[in-house]
Amino acid sequence: MITAIIINGIYMDSTFLMRLSRDIKGIGGVNRATAVMGTEMNKTVLDEFGALDEKTQKAGPNDLVIALDIEDLGLCGKVTEFVREVMSKQNEPAVGEEGPRSYPSIEAACGAEKPNLAIISLPGEFAAEEGINALENGMHVFMFSDNVLLKDEMEMKRIGREKGLLVMGPGAGTAILDGISVGIMSKVRPGPVGIVAASGSGLQEVAMLVHRYGLGVTQAIGTGGRDLSKDVGGSTMLMGIRMLKEDPDVGVIVLISKPPHPDTMEKIFAEVKKCQKPVVIFFLGGDRETVKKSGAFYAATLEEAALMAVTIARGGKPAETDYVAECKAELEKMARAEKAKLRPGQKYLRGLFCGGTHSEEAVVLMQNFVPDLHSNIKFGRTEFLKNRHISLKNSLVDMGDEEFTKGRPHPVIDPSIMNDRLLQEGRDPAVGVILFDLLLGYAVHENPAGTIAETIRQIREESEAEGRYISMVASVCGTDLDPQGFDAQKRCLERLGVHVLESNGRAALLAGMIVSEGGKK
Repeated sequence: MITAIIINGIYMDSTFLMRLSRDIKGIGGVNRATAVMGTEMNKTVLDEFGALDEKTQKAGPNDLVIALDIEDLGLCGKVTEFVREVMSKQNEPAVGEEGPRSYPSIEAACGAEKPNLAIISLPGEFAAEEGINALENGMHVFMFSDNVLLKDEMEMKRIGREKGLLVMGPGAGTAILDGISVGIMSKVRPGPVGIVAASGSGLQEVAMLVHRYGLGVTQAIGTGGRDLSKDVGGSTMLMGIRMLKEDPDVGVIVLISKPPHPDTMEKIFAEVKKCQKPVVIFFLGGDRETVKKSGAFYAATLEEAALMAVTIARGGKPAETDYVAECKAELEKMARAEKAKLRPGQKYLRGLFCGGTHSEEAVVLMQNFVPDLHSNIKFGRTEFLKNRHISLKNSLVDMGDEEFTKGRPHPVIDPSIMNDRLLQEGRDPAVGVILFDLLLGYAVHENPAGTIAETIRQIREESEAEGRYISMVASVCGTDLDPQGFDAQKRCLERLGVHVLESNGRAALLAGMIVSEGGKK
């Protein structure tokens, strides 16, 4: 049955709410749960959940609404008690060497401390005001918040330019600042690589690969997804390039994004041409010759961008080869072996992604050789999935898209939301390959692989009972320094028969080759 609990006059940020939604689902008898603030936009989430009624309609922006699908209304008291206990711990002030430190406002914090970074996670309609306040108080801004008006983003970035302060976001999820991981980010060793990225999972993928190749990252600046639009004009990326140019600890710069608007791209390339440090550029689906004319190195995949950066930092020069073709050649034997295990009717792949850029990179790498490619994101040469819940033929689905995450935890925070979809794809007799990614790091789930392990086991058992084999291919974006431990997560998947590849790009290529002519028997 569907019901809702309302706690009036208490505000919690979006990151806390995503975790709370996940944790409530762990209470016995709770089938579904979502925790949101009672804003007008969130009432559409409540409506979709089935919990919008006269009571929840009256909730305001400072009222916490917990929508529940539970087996017994008697559980409401238990859930309420659990929520209040979690909230009480959330509100405990941080304890430093000098005792408790908690401040009611940015001004109060600045009066007592000398902070230089504000991390903002508020509803979009309130975030910009606090961002401007932080900038006026001399702080760089890392804004996790989405749904910030374009004009407000432009105003924050104007102020940031004038004051020489970075505005990372809105919609920034990852960064490394002076060697310290910020947001939903892996831990990597400090080193000579600097990154500026309009992509959270792209930034993390390159940083963790650089770490895995033996070097490190000192600065990685997330710009937010709209930064390279015509209106914003690459404000944060341009400032980031200039800052990295002046940073003595940065020896090579990596830029990551979808192709910018042409006007913005001209500004970026003009700045790159003035840069005395080597620059590697990965613009998803970008043009090789255009990038090379700017004097930068062109990378066809996130993996190649990381490898180029490491090669340059070690004093070498990247080879000018077809990196994708080389990867496919290395994967051909495995692709053929996997394809040989499929029955004739198993001809489709289904990709489920936590990282948005991971799904887009998969599109770019597959679109030239995998037919009938569909996606829930309008990117590349794919057919758009009108119903995001139903895959068609070969489908790549970004499970972190806002259509999936409104009022719900992002799959990086709660990978269990992928379980139903994984099972759905595994039960389709036409499916031969399931492709997925997992992300590790701070502020994410403590055991992503373990969360989906039982579902993978169930898919294996059901398909084998029907005389089918399903090839499972994955990438794990993380390092040995992450709390979850890269090796432990990889072993968990491999014990279940999942092929874990070194990078998202390689995983996408292998999956595509298994169902295409490139992996034919």
